[in-house]
Amino acid sequence: MEAVTRQVFCGTVTRIAIRSRGETLVLSQSADGLARQDVSPLYLQLKNSLTEAIRSGRYAPGEPVPTETQLCEQYAVSRITVRRAISELQEEGLLEKRHGKGTFVSFRRMETSLVDLAGFSETYSLRGYKVSKVLLGVTEGVADSALAQKLAISKGAPILTIRRLIMAAEAPMTIEISDFPLALFPGLADEIAGASSIYKLLKIRYGREVRHARRVINVRLAGPDEREHLHCRSGEPLFEVEKIVFDDAGTPLQRSLLLTPSNRVNFVIQV
Repeated sequence: MEAVTRQVFCGTVTRIAIRSRGETLVLSQSADGLARQDVSPLYLQLKNSLTEAIRSGRYAPGEPVPTETQLCEQYAVSRITVRRAISELQEEGLLEKRHGKGTFVSFRRMETSLVDLAGFSETYSLRGYKVSKVLLGVTEGVADSALAQKLAISKGAPILTIRRLIMAAEAPMTIEISDFPLALFPGLADEIAGASSIYKLLKIRYGREVRHARRVINVRLAGPDEREHLHCRSGEPLFEVEKIVFDDAGTPLQRSLLLTPSNRVNFVIQV
């Protein structure tokens, strides 16, 4: 072997010329490792490169990946190549598009126990994610017959409904819709805004401690409201977890619905 020379074009593609026995072999390779002479299609090489970047933590869960234009320049490939790679990574659940914001690394499925009293936000915190809650609305109303039966109150009794969005690492994970009987929790609407934990508020402010819970899991499709807040596709499957919590005396304290895209959580029962 006589010599090896490299030429860099546009900061992205390297031509490697190897002189051996009087012959020159020319190979081309992108700065990020896409080999032009590789038998694998460029979209598949790009897909594998992005997958490795995600697995290694270069792009962390909840963080954005470079835009299509940036990836085209970085890997010296066409927009069609980038879109196909991104599309397949979306189908495999590694990436997700958020309307008007870009493409982000999906959260790995998180396990949450069906027998623990801890809620989703506690589960996310234990996994090391920064958890925050966005208050979507607080309304007073009256219980219909179905809700009255679940909360052991009279039909038409006053209730408070609280809607919150649970965020993990600044990405939306779960919509929580909670109903409380106002006979047990007068003035709750004024207390809820600054509360970091509803259960702690119920214990300290009202002397009601959550001791037991009953959960029912259903699956339904995301509608426009869920699509807007959870940044998921319309019609995407959601876990709908109905939870009713009780105190030591068996008095229902709260009925909540937790809506989470099915590709973001696993439910675990350990006996």
